[in-house]
Amino acid sequence: MPQLCTITAGRPESLTSVLMASLALLCLALPSPALSSTTESTATQIDTALTEQTWARLHQRYPDLADDRVRIDFDLPSAVSSLAPCPDPIDIDWRGQTLAGRQTPKVSCDTLGWQLYIPIDLAIHRPVVVAAGSLSRGHRLTASDLTLRTLDIGTLRLGYFDSIDSLEGYEVARPVQPGDVITPHMAEPPVMVKRGDRVVIIATTGGGLSVRTLGEALRDGPSGEQIPVRNLTSRKVVHAYVKSKGVVEIAVQ
Repeated sequence: MPQLCTITAGRPESLTSVLMASLALLCLALPSPALSSTTESTATQIDTALTEQTWARLHQRYPDLADDRVRIDFDLPSAVSSLAPCPDPIDIDWRGQTLAGRQTPKVSCDTLGWQLYIPIDLAIHRPVVVAAGSLSRGHRLTASDLTLRTLDIGTLRLGYFDSIDSLEGYEVARPVQPGDVITPHMAEPPVMVKRGDRVVIIATTGGGLSVRTLGEALRDGPSGEQIPVRNLTSRKVVHAYVKSKGVVEIAVQ
């Protein structure tokens, strides 16, 4: 509603009339209390929803994440000033968004039919594995080759590792300099099965029964990778997952 102003008319003198007209125009130009309240309320709704949901996503992924290791930055666009407060909880669509770095979630109010895309810069500082010294191609990694450094993971577009133990035995795929972040492209998991190796094929049924037979690996494979294997009894080629050194497994429906 417009700002309430009271104007008391006096004698119809020229100067008085001009002053009254000027005062009336000034009153009409004053901001409406209801409009200002609406703007602040909508902005507060969006700010609260974005902040709370961002923290919820972070704590789900990193339960031990300390608050002082995170920085959340976003500016609400000027379009917020024209939106009425949402009578229902604000909906935020994070589909296709990364957990760290630059994000642009869709913020909407289905009841009133408005929506916005709000850019967010999210810095998350976590310990990541870096090289403790120079590493040559083909080198087998040990714990002494690696160390941890706290970095903003949103800037690590090529990926990273957060555990030194998980890289034990990995083979360096390219030369690495001291302090380089170890990415999945720099280190390859150790090969558990080599092409031509005799392997044990374990066929497991849904009921928990398992049958073992001998096979021949037709391709190199690290743990967890699926490779083709020839059953030496039936001569059929099956696709099995490398379980450990010399052992592969298939699931039988």
